[in-house]
Amino acid sequence: MKFPNAMMVVALAVLTAGPSAAREGTGGFGWTSYRNERYGFSLQYPAEIFATERTSEAGDGAVFATANGEAKLLVGALPNEDRQSVASYQDYVRRNSYGGFGVDYRPLGTNWFVLSGDGNGQTFYEKVMFSCDGRLISSFALIYPTADKRRFDAVVEGIQATFRPARNCEALPGTLHKPGSSDWISMIAPPAQLSC
Repeated sequence: MKFPNAMMVVALAVLTAGPSAAREGTGGFGWTSYRNERYGFSLQYPAEIFATERTSEAGDGAVFATANGEAKLLVGALPNEDRQSVASYQDYVRRNSYGGFGVDYRPLGTNWFVLSGDGNGQTFYEKVMFSCDGRLISSFALIYPTADKRRFDAVVEGIQATFRPARNCEALPGTLHKPGSSDWISMIAPPAQLSC
């Protein structure tokens, strides 16, 4: 998602003002907090728009959906078993989750990245953050009808402003995760394959 200069100023103001401004600045959608107990990542989302669809059995993520199922919010964390760099993981996610989309926004920081774009009548936005010395990856992804882009862009801004990466490094034992202990990604289809 490309931000015009004015939009960037608004986003910066929301980022620096904190969660209350994010709630107020996105149309009063009844924002509520989500905190993952296992890994400690958190964000706020509009409870008037999204309801919990399912959570992973391993406790590492959740899927929220609109009442009509046309938009989905995916949140989760996973161990970085392959010790991928931020850039290599961004490329991996782009290829494997958004191959059918045009990606038109892909900033990259030292411990985070964003991917956003459109395709097949849908828009997506995904933010990924690395924490625990790169051993833990937290992310949220929002996919919604492009026809509702104006409404959901405000939602993306609010979630992005309140998203905090996983901080519970103790949840990662000396040996990285055991098979089957992280299932938030496998419990859903990649965003590009979701039938919204």
